[in-house]
Amino acid sequence: MTDLQMFTQLTGPELAEAFPVEHQAAALSAAEVAARMLADKQWTERFAVTVNGQKILIPARLRFATDHSALTEKDAPWIFVRALQTRSFDGYERQRAARDLLANFPAWGAPFIVTLIGEYLVEILVDVAAAMTPEMERTLGAFVADNNPYWETTKRRVASYWNAYYRHTPNGYYPRAFARQDYVGFQLVDRLDAAARKWSQRRAV
Repeated sequence: MTDLQMFTQLTGPELAEAFPVEHQAAALSAAEVAARMLADKQWTERFAVTVNGQKILIPARLRFATDHSALTEKDAPWIFVRALQTRSFDGYERQRAARDLLANFPAWGAPFIVTLIGEYLVEILVDVAAAMTPEMERTLGAFVADNNPYWETTKRRVASYWNAYYRHTPNGYYPRAFARQDYVGFQLVDRLDAAARKWSQRRAV
């Protein structure tokens, strides 16, 4: 599921490959802005998923020298920059960017949100669960149905991080433990599995 190439630098056009072609004008503008925000040295792969039948390539992690750009919410490229910032090495910046993406959720944002579900910061998972609307759930369900191998990997990551960080306490990372049924990561997995089944059933009719 990953691009075998390891990137030590990323250009604007390479970052723009994280978005579907119908959004390339705004995405390329955003990617050029984001590229100027990056630290000089990167060390990342890209993972491939499909959105509306199109292959896109999303960076696994991005090192930003700054988290500020001259763009505002009124600028079309802004939300694309925020999507890229959900891949930041800085967990706080990932959370801030994720909140912006969730509040202005576009259908093309599905892979960025699903990827966050498979990561270890429970605070971001709580934000995703709180922001979930029926429309977002359908969009994410359609994405995971169309990217089943990636979704299965994501579910394994949810289980692994729960076992490592949230199953027992104290563990040096989080002040409380979660039973499996109470862990928000598994709750999100169950919701999206159900949404994916509904999507697949409608498509089969």
